Amino acid sequence: MNKWQIICPVVAILILGIVLASRHAGGHRRTLVSAITQQIDGHSPQIAALLTSMRGSNVTLIEEAAYQELQTLPSTSLISRAMVTVAVTGDGKLQCVIDTSSLGIPPRTIRSRAD
Repeated sequence: MNKWQIICPVVAILILGIVLASRHAGGHRRTLVSAITQQIDGHSPQIAALLTSMRGSNVTLIEEAAYQELQTLPSTSLISRAMVTVAVTGDGKLQCVIDTSSLGIPPRTIRSRAD
Protein backbone atom coordinates (compact mmCIF):
# COMPACT_ATOMS: atom_id res chain seq x y z
CA MET A 1 0.00 0.00 0.00
CA ASN A 2 1.44 3.37 -0.87
CA LYS A 3 1.08 6.45 1.31
CA TRP A 4 -1.49 8.15 -0.97
CA GLN A 5 -3.91 5.27 -0.50
CA ILE A 6 -3.94 6.13 3.18
CA ILE A 7 -3.65 9.93 3.03
CA CYS A 8 -6.46 10.57 0.50
CA PRO A 9 -9.24 8.81 2.44
CA VAL A 10 -8.09 10.39 5.71
CA VAL A 11 -8.13 13.88 4.16
CA ALA A 12 -11.56 13.21 2.62
CA ILE A 13 -12.93 12.12 6.00
CA LEU A 14 -11.47 15.23 7.69
CA ILE A 15 -13.00 17.53 5.07
CA LEU A 16 -16.36 15.81 5.41
CA GLY A 17 -16.14 16.19 9.21
CA ILE A 18 -15.39 19.91 8.92
CA VAL A 19 -18.27 20.48 6.50
CA LEU A 20 -20.75 18.60 8.68
CA ALA A 21 -19.58 20.41 11.83
CA SER A 22 -19.96 23.83 10.19
CA ARG A 23 -23.47 22.97 8.96
CA HIS A 24 -24.38 21.79 12.45
CA ALA A 25 -23.01 24.99 14.01
CA GLY A 26 -24.90 27.08 11.45
CA GLY A 27 -28.14 25.44 12.51
CA HIS A 28 -27.47 26.30 16.15
CA ARG A 29 -26.63 29.88 15.18
CA ARG A 30 -29.93 30.28 13.30
CA THR A 31 -31.80 28.89 16.30
CA LEU A 32 -30.05 31.34 18.67
CA VAL A 33 -30.79 34.33 16.44
CA SER A 34 -34.42 33.27 16.05
CA ALA A 35 -34.94 32.76 19.80
CA ILE A 36 -33.46 36.13 20.78
CA THR A 37 -35.27 37.98 17.99
CA GLN A 38 -38.59 36.43 19.02
CA GLN A 39 -37.92 37.34 22.64
CA ILE A 40 -37.25 40.98 21.82
CA ASP A 41 -40.13 41.21 19.32
CA GLY A 42 -42.50 39.65 21.85
CA HIS A 43 -41.64 42.21 24.52
CA SER A 44 -41.25 45.30 22.29
CA PRO A 45 -44.84 46.57 22.70
CA GLN A 46 -44.62 46.32 26.49
CA ILE A 47 -41.23 48.05 26.57
CA ALA A 48 -42.53 50.83 24.28
CA ALA A 49 -45.49 51.34 26.64
CA LEU A 50 -43.13 51.27 29.61
CA LEU A 51 -40.93 53.97 28.02
CA THR A 52 -44.00 56.12 27.44
CA SER A 53 -45.43 55.69 30.92
CA MET A 54 -42.11 56.13 32.76
CA ARG A 55 -41.01 59.26 30.90
CA GLY A 56 -39.49 61.65 33.41
CA SER A 57 -38.28 58.84 35.67
CA ASN A 58 -34.68 58.01 36.44
CA VAL A 59 -33.09 56.34 33.39
CA THR A 60 -31.58 53.59 35.55
CA LEU A 61 -35.04 52.67 36.87
CA ILE A 62 -36.40 52.56 33.32
CA GLU A 63 -33.50 50.36 32.19
CA GLU A 64 -34.14 47.98 35.08
CA ALA A 65 -37.86 47.84 34.28
CA ALA A 66 -37.11 47.13 30.59
CA TYR A 67 -34.66 44.39 31.57
CA GLN A 68 -37.22 42.84 33.95
CA GLU A 69 -39.77 42.87 31.12
CA LEU A 70 -37.32 40.99 28.90
CA GLN A 71 -36.89 38.36 31.61
CA THR A 72 -40.59 37.50 31.75
CA LEU A 73 -41.71 34.52 29.69
CA PRO A 74 -40.97 33.86 26.90
CA SER A 75 -37.34 34.51 27.77
CA THR A 76 -34.07 32.98 26.61
CA SER A 77 -32.14 34.35 29.62
CA LEU A 78 -29.34 35.26 27.21
CA ILE A 79 -29.94 39.00 27.42
CA SER A 80 -28.00 40.48 30.31
CA ARG A 81 -28.71 43.69 32.20
CA ALA A 82 -25.63 45.31 30.64
CA MET A 83 -27.17 44.91 27.17
CA VAL A 84 -30.12 47.20 28.00
CA THR A 85 -29.64 50.97 27.83
CA VAL A 86 -32.20 53.77 27.77
CA ALA A 87 -31.53 57.25 26.42
CA VAL A 88 -33.46 60.40 25.59
CA THR A 89 -33.71 61.12 21.86
CA GLY A 90 -33.35 64.55 20.27
CA ASP A 91 -37.12 65.04 20.28
CA GLY A 92 -37.34 64.33 24.02
CA LYS A 93 -38.71 60.80 23.75
CA LEU A 94 -37.11 57.72 25.26
CA GLN A 95 -35.52 54.87 23.40
CA CYS A 96 -34.28 51.53 24.66
CA VAL A 97 -31.33 49.92 22.89
CA ILE A 98 -30.83 46.20 23.41
CA ASP A 99 -27.24 45.62 22.34
CA THR A 100 -27.01 41.96 21.38
CA SER A 101 -23.90 42.49 19.24
CA SER A 102 -21.87 40.38 21.68
CA LEU A 103 -24.05 37.47 20.54
CA GLY A 104 -23.45 38.34 16.88
CA ILE A 105 -26.92 39.87 16.46
CA PRO A 106 -27.43 43.53 15.47
CA PRO A 107 -28.66 45.80 18.30
CA ARG A 108 -32.39 46.54 18.47
CA THR A 109 -33.90 49.93 19.29
CA ILE A 110 -37.36 50.33 20.80
CA ARG A 111 -38.83 53.83 20.96
CA SER A 112 -41.54 55.18 23.23
CA ARG A 113 -44.98 55.38 21.71
CA ALA A 114 -46.20 58.58 20.09
CA ASP A 115 -48.20 60.83 22.37
